[in-house]
Amino acid sequence: MNRNFAVILAAALVAPAVTSAQSNLPRERAEEDNTRFGGTSAVFLTLPADARGAALGGSFAALVSDVTSVFYNPAGLALLTTKQVMFSHTAYFADTRHIAAGIGWSLRGGDMGLGVSLSNFGFGDQPVYTEAAQEGNGETYSVSNTAVGLTTAFQFSDRFSAGVTGRYITEGLGSVKSTGFTIDFGTNYHAEIGGKPIRASFIIINYGPSLKPRGAVLNEDVDAIDESMNVERPAGELRTSGFEPPTQFRVGLAYDIMESSSNRLTLLSEFFQPNDSDPGVGLGAEFNATLREGLSAGLRGSYGYQGDNRDSDPGSTVGFRSSAKDDDALDGFSVGGGLSWAVAGMNVGVDYAFRHMGILSSVNQFTIKLGW
Repeated sequence: MNRNFAVILAAALVAPAVTSAQSNLPRERAEEDNTRFGGTSAVFLTLPADARGAALGGSFAALVSDVTSVFYNPAGLALLTTKQVMFSHTAYFADTRHIAAGIGWSLRGGDMGLGVSLSNFGFGDQPVYTEAAQEGNGETYSVSNTAVGLTTAFQFSDRFSAGVTGRYITEGLGSVKSTGFTIDFGTNYHAEIGGKPIRASFIIINYGPSLKPRGAVLNEDVDAIDESMNVERPAGELRTSGFEPPTQFRVGLAYDIMESSSNRLTLLSEFFQPNDSDPGVGLGAEFNATLREGLSAGLRGSYGYQGDNRDSDPGSTVGFRSSAKDDDALDGFSVGGGLSWAVAGMNVGVDYAFRHMGILSSVNQFTIKLGW
């Protein structure tokens, strides 16, 4: 009996150890992708605000030093030496359009920059279709997404500047609207290597709380009430979820491999990590030449790589004339150019960009700038 008791006791003591050892054995785990593809709001904030930046891709953030800093890197506004205004227009597919405008000032002898920005994306007067009125019920709806920003930047030394942009955002789809705010923080380090300028940027853009849709169309009477109770149906509101803005972390570098009083060739690169997609990289180049006194021209091009986050059969047409494979090959490719000339104490600039957007075809973007 004592022997049996000893065996049982030993088994009781050893069993937990064996179980623990088995639980500590390495297990094969299925890989999971927790990236929130398409899970953000206010995505229009990621659209390029001007043609020069569109032609150079996101890597423009390290080079920018004019009024468009209010969109790309607030630190660049501290390098602005004049007053500038800009306006840009882009016609996208499906009759959507994007406009952007900004104004910037150089203050405190060039040690500080101040800017205001406005951007809007949307479309209007689209017919409303319902199950009962499949040809349209005679009503229309519009989409309008707007951001108004205030930028301030400081030149802390002859090599370093930093800035902040705060934006108030509204998104409207018909009668459903959401509001919120975002903050951009950027830095710019500028020095020389081999007697040629080099610039580096570190920025975090579109950081802020979630935007939650609200509107009268979400209100309705509660139906889950027994009519025999003889009580009024209380008002209810459909529950909606909030979505974060498209926050991105970007690191950029720009180096003038050729620089003289009349010509400049700059190479640019960038790494970026969005919160709703895979990371990507961008490469770009800009050549600027003085044609004659007061007149200069620029040529630009870039290629940005980011996973399309979709699996498609390379031979399929996915509803388009050309195959997805052919369209993806040029996805992220941009080129452009511009002219700048001095007129009556003012500087006028006109820029153009052509952007290929994969299976969404291509777009043309135009920008005009005025400095004094």
